[in-house]
Amino acid sequence: MALSDRIRTIIQETGLSQKDFAQSLNVTGSYISKLLRNESGVSNTTAMLIEKLYGYSSEWIMDGKGACKRFPADSEKRTSLQKKIISNVEQMEPLELEFLYSFITSLKTYIEKKGDI
Repeated sequence: MALSDRIRTIIQETGLSQKDFAQSLNVTGSYISKLLRNESGVSNTTAMLIEKLYGYSSEWIMDGKGACKRFPADSEKRTSLQKKIISNVEQMEPLELEFLYSFITSLKTYIEKKGDI
């Protein structure tokens, strides 16, 4: 099975559009198109991110060897928006993560106080 077939299988099985799949990985649609036309190879980083988000073995993605699924991904229970958010968070710098954590903490406090009104 060619790389393009493996990528196509992942997109179909996740139920995402090609565009949403690209966004969840923080790559361009043209990169995914090149993968689907066998005009580009998949990077180790991208293969590992697909494994983490969708449960497909990075080894299988890269060279077709081994089991297709490494584990049943928790991400199968996640919405497309949750997958996009997780992908973006994983690529943040430490300062951005601190800001995001502060925002989430403030939001939780606001919601808790709003419930007391």
